[in-house]
Amino acid sequence: MVVPMGISNGGMQWRGSHASLQLRGFGSSYQSSGNIRSNMIMLVLLLLSLLACFYVAGRLWEDAETRAYLVKVSHKRKLQLNRDIFHLSVEEQLKALNCKDQSKKLTALEMELTAAKSHGFGLKPVGFANATTVNHRLHAVVGIMTTFGNKFRRDAIRNTWMPKGEALKDLERDEGIIIRFIIGRSANRGDMTDRRLDVEKAEHDDFLLLEDHVESDDSLSLKSKSYFSTAVKQWDSDFYVKVDDDIFVNIDMLGTTLAKYRDTPRVYLGCLKSGEVVSDSSSQWYEPEWWKFGNEKSQYYLHASGQIYCLSKALAQYININSASLHAYKNEDISVGSWMLGLDIEHVDDRSFCCVASLPGWLPTLLIRSCFWHDLVIS
Repeated sequence: MVVPMGISNGGMQWRGSHASLQLRGFGSSYQSSGNIRSNMIMLVLLLLSLLACFYVAGRLWEDAETRAYLVKVSHKRKLQLNRDIFHLSVEEQLKALNCKDQSKKLTALEMELTAAKSHGFGLKPVGFANATTVNHRLHAVVGIMTTFGNKFRRDAIRNTWMPKGEALKDLERDEGIIIRFIIGRSANRGDMTDRRLDVEKAEHDDFLLLEDHVESDDSLSLKSKSYFSTAVKQWDSDFYVKVDDDIFVNIDMLGTTLAKYRDTPRVYLGCLKSGEVVSDSSSQWYEPEWWKFGNEKSQYYLHASGQIYCLSKALAQYININSASLHAYKNEDISVGSWMLGLDIEHVDDRSFCCVASLPGWLPTLLIRSCFWHDLVIS
């Protein structure tokens, strides 16, 4: 059957319209699904934000409750303490007042004791009777600074100017002069180096061990501080001498020289020198804290050469009392000079302590015939 042309075209138009409606409906449903997904994400984020707010608010509330509780407990304790004090008997109240009074007196006595020590007064060291056989005050303690690798120098000194064995004890008893090698401990306490030192000490009995000091080339200032602090506590002496282990000392002449200053209460004795502050890091005498002395061309204050110098008892006691607060520079002689700088003492430039003219910064006319020491030559 032949379909009329008009009908055929109308059917086709209807089918086309129907397909167009279907496509528009699919696009609309897709857009609606995207909106739902976006709304869900926003809802989840909102819920998470609310949960975070509730958590923070809860923590703040707990902290506020805790603080309020602590304040309440503290207040109750104060009230209870006040009640306890209020209900004390008259006798108990008097005891409390007496304790406060005694505490004030103790504080005042401690201040007086510190002031007395700073002027050279102090108790006789407990270990003095066991440290030496002499029963009278010593004339001098001579500390020879040495280190682990310098046993050959110690042996050279023992074979030249330092007595050994009974002769060393006779010097202590008859002349009142004690001589000891000064050395610290190894950084690895108890290692082979320490054990060798203990063997040498037992053999010669001529060491003063600084148990709390660790041997190091960079800690010579701390070593000198420890030496004076330890020696003044162990021996009651007029003078405390520091000597390097590479020089020869005439002990008789040293004793005679020191005797001239026995009546000087606070004396810093040695070959006094000065010189330019060394700011060149490549120099042997470089001072890392050179800027504390001014500019790069500044001069050091007057101080005793480090090879040999002497402090009277009051100054050694001062170092002991103030050891914790005394600053240590890299160069040991600079450090000791700085400790003496602000004190009311006698700086004595004794020419018999000046025996070498090769070091920088030395004062003129250094080589004096009356020198009681010179460089130790070891063949």
